[in-house]
Amino acid sequence: MDLLTAERQLQAAQRAADVDSLDALLHPQVVGAGADGTVFTKEDDLASYRSGALRITSLVEESLDVQEDGQTGMTRMVAAVDAVQGGAAMSARLRYTRLWVREDGNWRVLAATFVPV
Repeated sequence: MDLLTAERQLQAAQRAADVDSLDALLHPQVVGAGADGTVFTKEDDLASYRSGALRITSLVEESLDVQEDGQTGMTRMVAAVDAVQGGAAMSARLRYTRLWVREDGNWRVLAATFVPV
C-alpha cells in the first residue's frame, strides 16, 4: 500500500470511528498534539473514539501533500472538520501534519499534529 492510500484509509477510519482500523494505522508509540497543545497517545486517541467522546461527523479534505522517502513519509492535509467532542459540537478548518513509518510493508502514524488554519 502506498502512503496516499494509507492516509485516505486513516481519514475513512476517523469518519467511521473504526477503532480496529485506527489501531492498525497508528504506531504503538504514536504521539499527537492538538490545537490547544494537548499531547495524546495512541490509547488516548482510541479511547476517545471507543467511548464516543470524539465523533467526527464530517471531514472534507481540501488539500493533501504526500511525501515518501523509503521507510518514512509525511502527509500534510487541510480539511474542513465537523465533530462532537466531549458533547460539544465544533467546526473548524484544520491543518494536519503526520509523520508515517513503514513497518512490514504497512504505513503507520508515528507523530501527528493539527492546528486551525
